[in-house]
Amino acid sequence: MSLYKKLPLLRRYAFIWHLFFAAVKVYINPLFPRRWQHILAEKRVIREIRRAYRNVPYYRQTYDEAGIDIRTIRRLDDIKKLPLITKEEIRANFPEGMVARGVNIDRCRLATTTGSTGKPLTFIFSPSTSAFYLATIMRVYAMMGYRPWHKISHIKYAPLYISPGRRLFRRAHIPSTLSVEEQISLLKKQQPDLIVGYASTIFDLARNVTRDDTKHIRPKFISINSEMSTRDERDFISRVFGSPVFDEYSTEETWMIASQCRHQNYHLFIDNVWVEFLDEKGNDVADGEVGEIVLTTMRSPAMPFIRYKIGDLGSTSGRVCACGCGFPLMESFEGRSDASIILPSGRILLPYRVLNCFLPIITQNPHLVDEFRIVQKERDLLVVQIVKGRKFKDSLFQKTIENLKTALCEPLTVLVEEVLPTKDLKREAIESRVSKKRVCRG
Repeated sequence: MSLYKKLPLLRRYAFIWHLFFAAVKVYINPLFPRRWQHILAEKRVIREIRRAYRNVPYYRQTYDEAGIDIRTIRRLDDIKKLPLITKEEIRANFPEGMVARGVNIDRCRLATTTGSTGKPLTFIFSPSTSAFYLATIMRVYAMMGYRPWHKISHIKYAPLYISPGRRLFRRAHIPSTLSVEEQISLLKKQQPDLIVGYASTIFDLARNVTRDDTKHIRPKFISINSEMSTRDERDFISRVFGSPVFDEYSTEETWMIASQCRHQNYHLFIDNVWVEFLDEKGNDVADGEVGEIVLTTMRSPAMPFIRYKIGDLGSTSGRVCACGCGFPLMESFEGRSDASIILPSGRILLPYRVLNCFLPIITQNPHLVDEFRIVQKERDLLVVQIVKGRKFKDSLFQKTIENLKTALCEPLTVLVEEVLPTKDLKREAIESRVSKKRVCRG
């Protein structure tokens, strides 16, 4: 049941007011110039950190044990004094240590990550935080050109969790657990203007729709999220459906981090979350260099995430977008750090370079493979797991293996293993089980 439906009548009205004021904020905030954005973000981050120290037992204990005087945290540069927090630490301390004092969990939304790593993470949102996060979703869609009268089809494991705007927003849900044929059938009936879903789900749709299907499925926009996607994947989806594809970067815990505008640039939502891009020593990387992404929430006082390691890699940009949005740009999102291949020399091969070895051939040959996954089991051993498609040809698939060996540029053993179809809601295409002691990136 959605949070909105669980609320008593008076709290429903209060929630709508939260949503109204959140909507005003999220549409006004991007209009401020870039210099102001940094000043406002700094105030929000420092406020969140000090509030977390006062109210959240875990942060108070951790900072006190580290000898940190919270009064010295005055600027964004000062937050480097604070230790990082991981999913494991949050799991171990939830709820007693992670939820702010005085918060009634029963009045909050209890949420859980999809657990694509095998270890789901549970956390909470207050109604005001939920309202702000919902408003940021609508901002993402508006950045594409979406308007309230457009019809949306969400291909997700569950529908959006709040529904005060059901009559205003024309939304439909398609379970991501359905077969691709069933999803296509529902899309033909719904005929949405906007399709939203996991990158792998939308990619599968594009590989399986027929020309007749696309006569009925003619979206104006497509939004993909929750998984890394390459430009080749997005271009393929765009060609099949004849509509622009926009990539959104978010997490279940912090919601919207960045999204592409109509100029295809990623804008960091620094009115919602502060994003650091760090090298192996914990220092900020320069624009264009790849660093580990660390997040600090600004709108979640009931359960804040302060310097939260999410295991993703990305880079910033010093460019200014022509769309007029004042938010800074993220140059690229490179995927999870544990999805990077560690070569025998210690060099890191980023996920998109690996995926690009497979996608050109797979997209040009529908039903060659239904799924594929690359697992690095040892520094010198890669296992390519595949679910064969009905038009599988070994000679054709071997071309992808040759492409992979060429991209590796170092001697690795590459084995191909046939596996059963996965039932995961989200599919991680690459997994490295090798320790990440970085030397350089390639």
